[in-house]
Amino acid sequence: MKTLIFLTIFIQFTTPAFAQNAPLAINMSNLKELETDWELLDTLEVDEINQRNLVSKRRNDLVLLRRVKQLIIGGDVDAAKYYLNKLEDNNNKTIKYIKARYLALINFITDDYEKSLEALNSVALNENVYYEKTCILKIINMMALNITEGLYREFDSCLRVTFKYSETDHYWLNTIFRLKFAREESFKGSSFADTQYVLQSQEFLRIWLKTGIYLNKEHLILKLIKSIPEDYYKSKRTRELIGLLYFRTGDEEKAMSFIEDIETPNSENMKGNYNLSRSKYELAFGHYKLALKKKKNSLNAIERSLPLVWILGQWEEGNTLLERLIKKSLPERKKLTLHTLFKLRQEKFRETQKQLDVLNILYKEKMPFELNQLMFYNGLRAHNQEQLIQYSNYACRAMDGLACWILMQTMTWENLGQTLERDEAILNEGADSIESLKSLGDMKPIQELPTVDQRDIEELDSELVRITPGQDD
Repeated sequence: MKTLIFLTIFIQFTTPAFAQNAPLAINMSNLKELETDWELLDTLEVDEINQRNLVSKRRNDLVLLRRVKQLIIGGDVDAAKYYLNKLEDNNNKTIKYIKARYLALINFITDDYEKSLEALNSVALNENVYYEKTCILKIINMMALNITEGLYREFDSCLRVTFKYSETDHYWLNTIFRLKFAREESFKGSSFADTQYVLQSQEFLRIWLKTGIYLNKEHLILKLIKSIPEDYYKSKRTRELIGLLYFRTGDEEKAMSFIEDIETPNSENMKGNYNLSRSKYELAFGHYKLALKKKKNSLNAIERSLPLVWILGQWEEGNTLLERLIKKSLPERKKLTLHTLFKLRQEKFRETQKQLDVLNILYKEKMPFELNQLMFYNGLRAHNQEQLIQYSNYACRAMDGLACWILMQTMTWENLGQTLERDEAILNEGADSIESLKSLGDMKPIQELPTVDQRDIEELDSELVRITPGQDD
């Protein structure tokens, strides 16, 4: 019993002492990675660390490549190029070749065929292991750039090394090659004997449908539509092509029945066109937005959405669409003008003025009539009286009646822009109001006074004249 009491007292007095000597808690957030002291490691340990670093780098490279591939498929080429530039080849032959191939694809999507071909030629992709994956893209770039030197040799070499991978015997590539060099066009499907050839596989059927649509052979294709096996209709890709076929021939209702449950960019564009032709603008715009969500640079969706943005007043959406628009045939001045219009409709007058100044430089201070109108209107809203007078004068000389009226008002009001934004009433609502000036008044004929013939006046005057004053006749 005494022993138990002694141990209890001993523990009570010694616990604080142990607590004081206990090590302090370590803040894990302040810990840093220890630098490896290579001198203390043997050869096997060094090899193991190098292998781990190599595996980690390859894992990161694969993650980046997978992301780049997904972005290319989704049409977000700007983001794809950004992540592609983050890849470091470090004399890694495989990474270098993959980067060149993906960069060529990105440039091809943006219609920059010259840079696409340059990317393919930047590395030695003529080895069979790489050549078979890039030669078709190289041939298409050469045809787009009208480069005939060496094209036949590339075409024959590419067909030989890729023939085993093609399930359609390069039907599409052969057709495009024949069309490019004005060779005999051979589109099978005009006879019943071609049915077995066309329906040999679902993949070949899709290639054949694409070729027929590209060559405007829709009515010829429709003759074989009834012969398509029922199993082929389970494929959404096949039904989408058939829907496009009917859409191009004007049977839009039947086209919608084929693509109703399909949510690809092409099908959403067709649904948008269907609703647009029926003046269902909001519904059409919604389908185009879905198409752009799946394919960021869908040119069809962007070009049809821009007018709808204006109709629906979605100005911010218009600016976003213009940033996505990649079209070489569209002059930069026109694109900037449209961007300026959207900024103006958002009433961002300072930003509008900056862009108008840039346009003035691009047009070498000889802006077209419409931009002069923008200039004086923005000057009006931004309270810039000097700019308002200058550009309303230009527009007035070009026979713009509104500009002439505004120019006339600047002679009356000190700052017309500020006057328009006043809260108090400026003009009375009487007979001199703007509405009364615009309305058609009652036209009353002018009452003419009876006139007297001049000869009668002269005759009367002659009778009153007296030759001898003071004497009557």
